[in-house]
Amino acid sequence: MDYPAICREAFALVDDIGNGAFNNEFSERGTLATTVQVVMPVLAIFRELDPDDLNSVVDAQSRLSALASAEQGVFSRYPALAAFALGESIVVQ
Repeated sequence: MDYPAICREAFALVDDIGNGAFNNEFSERGTLATTVQVVMPVLAIFRELDPDDLNSVVDAQSRLSALASAEQGVFSRYPALAAFALGESIVVQ
């Protein structure tokens, strides 16, 4: 995985949720709840992520893994971000 693609998808996830992309008849929560449950944790993880620090990368992957497991419907639209969350290696460019 390449780091720029992961970051682009993380920002796309935030933007898509903000635009209501995951509000549908199958979802019991609205944009505000999705923002609190998904966007805020993703932003916090990326705020603390230092791609040059292995411990930071491992911590980010661990935290994103738990979130991606709980939010598979959201993360499935972002393959690079999901792959990073599931522990595939990344190459910083």
